[in-house]
Amino acid sequence: MKTFTTHLQAINPDTQELAMFEGPYILANSWEQAEDYIYSNGMGYLVIDGELLGERLQNNLIKVAGNIAMN
Repeated sequence: MKTFTTHLQAINPDTQELAMFEGPYILANSWEQAEDYIYSNGMGYLVIDGELLGERLQNNLIKVAGNIAMN
């Protein structure tokens, strides 16, 4: 099983500006399964942005750029 990282965009209560926040880790076998998990569990506000590999985070920048552009 793989560990996927997430983020979300929301208003920062301190600055009242739109900011990006780290979300929870999602355990799934694939990127698609992780996306299915967040949508079927009422967390559609999250964006999967990478896979945690041991101590190193490997980002999928094309996917993140596409998701941010759509928001």
